Order: sequence, then structure tokens, then C-alpha cells
Amino acid sequence: MNQHSKRILSFLVAATFLIIACGFGQSENNSEQFENLVVTSVAETLTAFPTSTPAPTDTPSPTPTEVIPTIQFTAMPTFVLPTSTPVGSAKTDYVCNVADQKPFDDTEFRPGDSFDIKWTIVNTGTKKWEDETYLEYQDGPEMTDKTQIELPNLKPGGKYDVVLDATAPSEAGMQVMVWAVVGPGTIKDSVYWMCYPYIRIIVK
Repeated sequence: MNQHSKRILSFLVAATFLIIACGFGQSENNSEQFENLVVTSVAETLTAFPTSTPAPTDTPSPTPTEVIPTIQFTAMPTFVLPTSTPVGSAKTDYVCNVADQKPFDDTEFRPGDSFDIKWTIVNTGTKKWEDETYLEYQDGPEMTDKTQIELPNLKPGGKYDVVLDATAPSEAGMQVMVWAVVGPGTIKDSVYWMCYPYIRIIVK
């Protein structure tokens, strides 16, 4: 029995004895009034005592779910130049390289500016170049008024300078013009690409 119950029981016992004791010397009406007074006091006493409440239980809080932030990446535009590996029915003995290039990469020009293009092309293969070997325009803005130049029969290790008059395009930004050294023939027999001279400028 808890402390609260003990207090109520003691109070009831004392009240009972008081009613009995007073009943011998009081009239019936007074006894009834006294009993009502005792009942009222008991009710008030019961109300005054705090009721016991169960102790709160420790409820584990839910574990927060870890949220992994989403990272967005923006792809940067790139320009991939062709490799100098011959394609088609390639003759691996016929290859070349660009030893010198002007203007240098990312040289700045204004729209419509005139400038010179220079490539020093070297025969880095093991065979002498055949007739009808050309330097030809392939891709990008056409900055020159020519699209094909016939090259001499270079021996292995031989060099040849190509100089062209050029004009910067009107469109702003990076501008890349790609050419190729192409051997004679057709796709079905002996045509081949030796190397890829290019120009990359910035128009501002």
C-alpha cells in the first residue's frame, strides 16, 4: 500500500470513530448533519491528494536518416583534335608531324583581323611521299580562301613550310580550324591521312 492510500484509510477510520462517538449524545438530525459533513470532508480530502501517475518511459527517438547531398556537375565543352594515326587503308610508312605553328594556341584577335598561318610539316615516316599528296581543310571555321595545297615529294626527315593568309571569324570565342595531310588514292585502295595541322585562336 502506498503513502496516498494509507492517508485516506487513516482519515476514514478517524471519521468513523467520531461519528460513532457523537451518535450517543446527539439527536438524530444532528447526527445526520455531522455524517454529511464528514462525507464532504472526505471527498475534499480525496480531491486534494495528488493522484499518482506512471513514470514516463524512455522512448528512443528515431535515428535520423542521413541525407546524401546531390552534386551536379556541369560538363565543360572540349574540342578533341583528331590523332595523327592514319585511317582507312593506311600506309604506316607515311606519317608526318608539325614542327612549327603560328599563331600559337589561344592567340587573341578581333573579328575580321588579318593574320598569317604558318606550319612546318615534317615527313617522319620511312617512305618518300608520292605525288598527289595534299594538305586539305577538314573542319572548323574557314579562315582562309584556300582549302587544298599540293605538297612536294618529301623524303624521310624532309620539311616543308606552308604559309596562308587568314582572317579571324566574326563569331567570338575559341575558334579551331583543322586541316590534314592526305596521301594519294581512294578509300578503297591507298588513301591515308598522315597528320593534322590546326589553328586555335580566341576572337574577342
